[in-house]
Amino acid sequence: MAILINKHMKTNQLILLGAMAIAIFSMTNCKEKTENIAQTETVEPVIDKATLEDEAWHMEELYWQYVQDNDTITYKTLWHDNFIGYPSFGDGVANNSKIASWIPKLHEDENQKFSYQLYKKASNAIDDVVIVFYDADEIWTDQTTNETRRATFKFTHTWKKYGDQWVILGGMAAAK
Repeated sequence: MAILINKHMKTNQLILLGAMAIAIFSMTNCKEKTENIAQTETVEPVIDKATLEDEAWHMEELYWQYVQDNDTITYKTLWHDNFIGYPSFGDGVANNSKIASWIPKLHEDENQKFSYQLYKKASNAIDDVVIVFYDADEIWTDQTTNETRRATFKFTHTWKKYGDQWVILGGMAAAK
């Protein structure tokens, strides 16, 4: 009987030693994999909601600076290739093929200077997408800086950040 108990204990000890060896091997292997992942993964810094909203608002300011400068080439870089929106001009929804067509018309009269004023209403960042809502006054002045015409529009633009570049995915504008 003692031989049988001894044999049974040795079997249990062997099983226990084997289990410990597997556990140690697994822990070592997991640690190495974790270290390798840590070395190869690049973690993107988390940008807070307010910073994203500020960046998108800055893009709106650039948008209008390009409009005021009649810079349709740079203006067109602000739009995603698959943009679709509801502009204040035209008959309905449109893609970006004619997105800058309204800008030269603002500058047709050489005796009138075009400018603008923006009124931020709200913005909302969701991950790397920011929706901006605002009003814009389009203002024309004569050569003596007297205001000759003003039109107010309401806008919404949905911006998405790709790396360091922001582009407009969709939007809407209408006379106010």
